[in-house]
Amino acid sequence: MVSQQAGRQPGRRPGAALFLFTRLALQNVLRKPARTIMLVVAVTLSTGGVFASYTVANGIKDSMDTSFSRMGADLIVVPARAMVNITSALLTVQPTDETLDAGLVSELEKMDGIAQAAPQTYFQVPIMSGMPECKANLIAFDSKKDFTIMPWVVARAPKAMAPGDILAGSRRSETVGDEISPCNVPCNVYGKLGRSGVGPVDDSFFTGYETIKLLQSKIKERSGTTGGASLKTVKDPSDSLAAFDPSKISAILVKLKFGATPEQARFAIAKLPGVKVVSGATIVTSTRQATTALLAGMLGFTAMMLVAMLIMVSLLFSGIISERRREVGLLRAIGSRHRDVMGMLLAEAVFTTSLGGVTGIIFGSGLLLLFQRSLVYYLETLHVEFVWPQAMTFVWVGLCCSIVSALVGLLGALVPAWRASLEEPYLLIQSEGG
Repeated sequence: MVSQQAGRQPGRRPGAALFLFTRLALQNVLRKPARTIMLVVAVTLSTGGVFASYTVANGIKDSMDTSFSRMGADLIVVPARAMVNITSALLTVQPTDETLDAGLVSELEKMDGIAQAAPQTYFQVPIMSGMPECKANLIAFDSKKDFTIMPWVVARAPKAMAPGDILAGSRRSETVGDEISPCNVPCNVYGKLGRSGVGPVDDSFFTGYETIKLLQSKIKERSGTTGGASLKTVKDPSDSLAAFDPSKISAILVKLKFGATPEQARFAIAKLPGVKVVSGATIVTSTRQATTALLAGMLGFTAMMLVAMLIMVSLLFSGIISERRREVGLLRAIGSRHRDVMGMLLAEAVFTTSLGGVTGIIFGSGLLLLFQRSLVYYLETLHVEFVWPQAMTFVWVGLCCSIVSALVGLLGALVPAWRASLEEPYLLIQSEGG
């Protein structure tokens, strides 16, 4: 029956031949269920391990980014005459009237060894309507470049932060959803920061530069001014927002790249005129970089698992095809084209490894559930937060693992199938094998 189906009959369409060889491939997969099950289990274990390890590594990376960002910047660049408290400077700018040129941010980003440069600007403004003497620190930051403020947000409104939204430090009495009026302009408390133990962070308000521009325009509309006043002409400190100049900032927080040292960065930045560089505890920088190296090693181990699975599948299908040399020879002898025989063998490999990939995702999900119920639960009892990837990340990682498992089967069986399909039918039939 196999011979009659596999032979090329006159007038047979290519689509019909493809259907016949696909059905034959499925029959061969089910012909020896024990061998198929062992191969599926092997692919399941490998795919599940890759899926779980990559997902955990991704969660560890996000958790590391959040935790290390809460430790502050590696360096802070301030005006040469500014007074800086080192502990506080790692997270936010100190109260100061000195300013820097905002163009320094782009210059720092171009320097070797610097990963991020986040500007901040300090304001002291009245925070309650009708009470100009009740002032508070309002610190503006660039939401696209920031890496020290947003990681401290522990409560927020169920929407994206927009112009007019403000973050409140942990010691502020305001809560999420309250309305405050910096310089008599209504704003919403978007989020609340966790307690950092750093006074300028816990006692201040934070907002994006977009909100500062919005406040400035409201103040100018109220006062009837249209030009930008210079900071030197502003007599009332409460009007400092009206004199806001986007080209002037108070400080720049710097995060180093992997492998860069604070000493090298300080030496390079110190060449810039009118600046002073302050570094924090070197243990934070060294710990961040060491943990980054460990994470890279974990991802490398995941890649090695994929290579090992490719080698395993290749060896298994080499043995399977060697066992079926006579069958392949008979198919070739009755007129089957070598590409049809090769396609049948590759289809068997793809069917088997794809099934292993799907079951591997289920197995990997079980490993993640076990991880969540054990180690993550233990970390939560120690108040250590583990950041799980978003739901769409799980879907994409699972889909990629399934596709990769099918590709591994295809690549693993490609060489053995290609070699067998090109051999002479007589040699295949006369060879030893099952």
